[in-house]
Amino acid sequence: MNHWNYVALGDICTVERGGSPRPIDDFITTESDGINWIKIGDVAVGEIGDTDESMYITKTAQKIKPEGMKKSRYVKPGDFLLSNSMSFGRPYILKIDGCIHDGWLVLRDENNVFDKKFLYYYLSAPITYEKFKSMAVGGVVNNLNSDMVRKIRVPLPSKQEQRDIADSLDKITNLHFLRKQQLAKLDELVKARFVEMFGDAKLNPYDFPCNSLSEYILFLTSGSRGWSRYFTDSGEYFITIKNVKNCRITLQDVQYVTPPDNAEAKRTKVQENDLLISITADLGRTGVVTKRIAEHGAYINQHLTCIRLNLKKANPIYVAYYMESDAGKEQFASKNQSAVKAGLNFNAINSLKLVVPPLDLQNDFAAFVECVDQQKQTIQQSLDKLELMKKALMQEYFG
Repeated sequence: MNHWNYVALGDICTVERGGSPRPIDDFITTESDGINWIKIGDVAVGEIGDTDESMYITKTAQKIKPEGMKKSRYVKPGDFLLSNSMSFGRPYILKIDGCIHDGWLVLRDENNVFDKKFLYYYLSAPITYEKFKSMAVGGVVNNLNSDMVRKIRVPLPSKQEQRDIADSLDKITNLHFLRKQQLAKLDELVKARFVEMFGDAKLNPYDFPCNSLSEYILFLTSGSRGWSRYFTDSGEYFITIKNVKNCRITLQDVQYVTPPDNAEAKRTKVQENDLLISITADLGRTGVVTKRIAEHGAYINQHLTCIRLNLKKANPIYVAYYMESDAGKEQFASKNQSAVKAGLNFNAINSLKLVVPPLDLQNDFAAFVECVDQQKQTIQQSLDKLELMKKALMQEYFG
């Protein structure tokens, strides 16, 4: 806010870089007198502030010998850590003591000038990230150093204002996390329903027929490559691996295209109930084309295969869930064409084994999934609104 005073972060906090005793393997210990060795891998990767795990560091996987402290940087509960490379600038609040390597910067507010959560949210704000980004050095990987962070100018409202701001952002953040939990529980509900109806897919306890997927396929193709020249800001959807996951197709960050009028476009245009499976990189991700997506118009890239099933024999929603079960994942792993670069060809896809319950059971399961998806859509809309509200508040408070 405009009436706040701004100060250099280094005028309030000490900012220091971590250090690492080397070779580090010589200092790792399992003894009871070991010192917590805080690494990037010890922190959660979730949304900023969504959970205590994404805001605080509470434990470490490893410890170092006490003599390693002399060549490292000792940190205490209440200190802030900033990653100075990779996800650079992301803040965490320490709830433990320990030592940090040179991939971290520590910020210490010795005089307790800041409310900790207020400072956390400010350091997490997009405007702060942009400041860090403009100052960072490096080629492929951006890096921060302590001098850069000291120069960052931060607002200094009264302590009560800081608490009020942190409380309002906490409320939205907590609601956001609650909605995400609700979505996760609904996903677990569907998985539980699958097991309830069909048993463990690997064990096939009801002794359903098990046949090659090819027996149920009417049409099989892979997507188009080299379509970047057709990309537009609006138009029909161009679906890639990032849009296909957990038996669904998400339109978040979907690419738009104006497709060419040729045979390839006709071949790679998807239809309602088509089953999409990733065939490179992260093998076996699935999604089913909805009526809405098909009516809008959508195409796939070369990392996906489109399978048009005989709907009189197999329901694509059931097949998607089967393929993402442990039974399906094991098959994708075993049929991977390369140890270097993951990939499946059409022969491998056709030869996938599918446990096939009676069609009426498959359809009942699909109806259950569609009912749950309607609930998820309502929750997702609430989630989207909360994200907009949080962005608006961050903008209002921090610019």
